[in-house]
Amino acid sequence: MNSIFGNIDDLYLFFAVVEAGSLQSASTHLKLPISTMSRRLSALEERLDVRLLEKQGRGLVATATGQSVFEQFKSGMESIENAFELLSEDSREVVGHIKLALPHNFYRSFVGQVVEEFLQQYPKVRLDLVLSQEQMIPQTDRDLLMTFDLTDMQGMIARPLFTAEHGFYASPKYVEQHGPFKQIDDLTRQDWVSVEHINEMAIYRQGQLVEAIPITPKLVVNDILAVVEAVKNGLGISSLPHKHVSQGSQLVQILPEYHRSARQAFLVYRERKYQPKALRLLIEALLAGVERMGS
Repeated sequence: MNSIFGNIDDLYLFFAVVEAGSLQSASTHLKLPISTMSRRLSALEERLDVRLLEKQGRGLVATATGQSVFEQFKSGMESIENAFELLSEDSREVVGHIKLALPHNFYRSFVGQVVEEFLQQYPKVRLDLVLSQEQMIPQTDRDLLMTFDLTDMQGMIARPLFTAEHGFYASPKYVEQHGPFKQIDDLTRQDWVSVEHINEMAIYRQGQLVEAIPITPKLVVNDILAVVEAVKNGLGISSLPHKHVSQGSQLVQILPEYHRSARQAFLVYRERKYQPKALRLLIEALLAGVERMGS
């Protein structure tokens, strides 16, 4: 009978190849010769009598069976990794590989500085940054997400980051051509620039809901900084976070007594009893970065 521990060791190699996307990348990460990994993976497939990997272009991907094995063992493999990381914490050495997904503007506003300081403090941590407005639900214990949207985030931990207060803004040229703006109904007849596809906007006054108005976005672009530029160029009006409207932008706030609901940003990660040390420290650094930004 084959030792289960040998199978686990070789399964770890299989996991590394699937996550890295190629035998070469996994070999570099694990500091193992490609020939050794290839031999051990072939032996694993022979012992299990299944095909786990297949070539796709220049890389390797999991077969249907391999993907099933990956999903079934993923949680257990992460638990083993976390347990060994906890055992090594006494050495005070912080190592690990983390993926952080966040919108471009988050990175520009404060995350970039936090990340640079973090990597200088912990040089053995490797970090993959994904700058995108698209939702990337954390898949492993090493994934972090910054988002305003908690849809489909059941079973995740969502730590509040900051609250974005909004106002309605347009360029002076647009106000001159389409104003004056005296009441809420005036907003329904305007061209809108938005970061999302919406046809209705809830309007608030002093935090209290007043009514929901229909709107028709003329331009939808999934980057708030691009929205600000479009509004500056007179394409329409938009609900913008006050902090993204600089004093030199010359944008005009419309109906300043009204606003859309404030948007809460969250730091999201998988719920686990034991988090990798590098992940925990990065979470703490990001939360501290938000506090510095607000002070």
